[in-house]
Amino acid sequence: MFRMRRYPFTSDPLREVRFLKQLVRVGAFLATLTLVLLYLFAFDLSVEEGVVIFFTMAVTAVLTIELVFAHILRLTRASFYPVKLAVELSPLGGFKEACRRSAEMVAELLGAEAVVVAWVHSELQELEPLAGAGLPEQWLKVAPHLSLTESGLHETVRRGQVVSKQTAVGDRWFSGLGESYSVTYVPLLSSDKVIGVLGLAGDSATFNPRDLRPLSGISVAVGLALDNARMYDQERKRAERLQELAQMRSEFLLTVSHELRTPLTAVKTSAEMLQEEDDSPAESTRGQLIRGIVQGVSRLNNLIGDLVSMARLSNSQLQLNLEPAGAGEMASAACNLIRPLIQTKRQTLDAHFDVHGPKVLVDPRRFEQILVNLLSNAHRFTPAGGRISVDVREEEDEVIIAISDTGPGIPEHERGVIFEPFYQSREGSGRRVPGGMGMGLAIAKSLTELHGGRIWVESGEGGSTFFLAVQRHLEPAVEPAKAGVV
Repeated sequence: MFRMRRYPFTSDPLREVRFLKQLVRVGAFLATLTLVLLYLFAFDLSVEEGVVIFFTMAVTAVLTIELVFAHILRLTRASFYPVKLAVELSPLGGFKEACRRSAEMVAELLGAEAVVVAWVHSELQELEPLAGAGLPEQWLKVAPHLSLTESGLHETVRRGQVVSKQTAVGDRWFSGLGESYSVTYVPLLSSDKVIGVLGLAGDSATFNPRDLRPLSGISVAVGLALDNARMYDQERKRAERLQELAQMRSEFLLTVSHELRTPLTAVKTSAEMLQEEDDSPAESTRGQLIRGIVQGVSRLNNLIGDLVSMARLSNSQLQLNLEPAGAGEMASAACNLIRPLIQTKRQTLDAHFDVHGPKVLVDPRRFEQILVNLLSNAHRFTPAGGRISVDVREEEDEVIIAISDTGPGIPEHERGVIFEPFYQSREGSGRRVPGGMGMGLAIAKSLTELHGGRIWVESGEGGSTFFLAVQRHLEPAVEPAKAGVV
């Protein structure tokens, strides 16, 4: 038994090419030696003649192999370096970390003594160094910004051309390396636009990146990676800022709601006491004013309750007390709550469900709030004498509650935003109804998602239907008791 030897490379194409080159050298040597021996025996040549033929063929083979594999290596570098850079840099989310890592990798791949990654500021016409490799640790803190016109890099940025300098003397970034070092500036491209510059410096005797094919691929790979990292940083900061603003808004709403509830409670209590003690006719001015005060305070209390619910949902402070509950029972309770409002507009409420229908695992109080908000929305937008219907049905492992109205319908461009907090339909859309703060549907959506459900709307000229889907609750099967042996 024998074990095959593993290749001395894993996934590095350059090592594969070099390994293949060694194999071709050995093969060429054996083939040349075999041909020379055949010539010696076939043509009865002398040993001296055979040696001359061998060396001639060997030198020719070596030169051919070197030229061919030099070209193959250049092509491999041109294709492999950009891929390696893209793979290594793409997982890096931070812009500064991506700049630092790209400088280190470019120095390693191209054999440069020092590398600088700089960003273009178009409005200032200058380059800002963001990261360096092979330079002192404190260099980045004192490194100057380069003016595009004074540094001679205007063409690099404007036309995307590579600029080379025979010596680092006089260069504001690499002058400390010495006159034996050459400098090359490569534009960094993203979407056909120069967004930065890659500065390379190395000993002129060993470092001379004359082949532009690897440089062009590297400029695109690094440019795209850095541009993506920069946009990722911007989006992350914007998201953090939006989260801070949302937190501030929620805290503000909670504070305002708390401060308003105390005086409103006093006003409501006083108005109700006046209403109980008032002996004047209901049609009198005094009686109407007292009823108006009570109704206005009740409405303000409802709005404050909506504000508190929205703030707690935004802060994820709302806790659900889940328990199995009948979907039909909760729909019936919500219909009973909203029925007096429906009667004031002479609307018809149709219920198509079994009160003892399927069960769902929900917080009954919060789930009933969802249904009341949807029914209130249907009541507001359904004209007097219109029809509202409620349907509860099972579909596979879900329970779907549909609430339909005969209102003006919802324009297609508004269907994706009506669930946003404080959204109000525009004037002239047919759905602009005075009153309300645009929080009912937003609270319904947030509570539905908190229950792990879905909510959506379908609408046409004849009205709208809001659908609420939640997971159906299955009671655990009870195994029959086994009879004991007497």
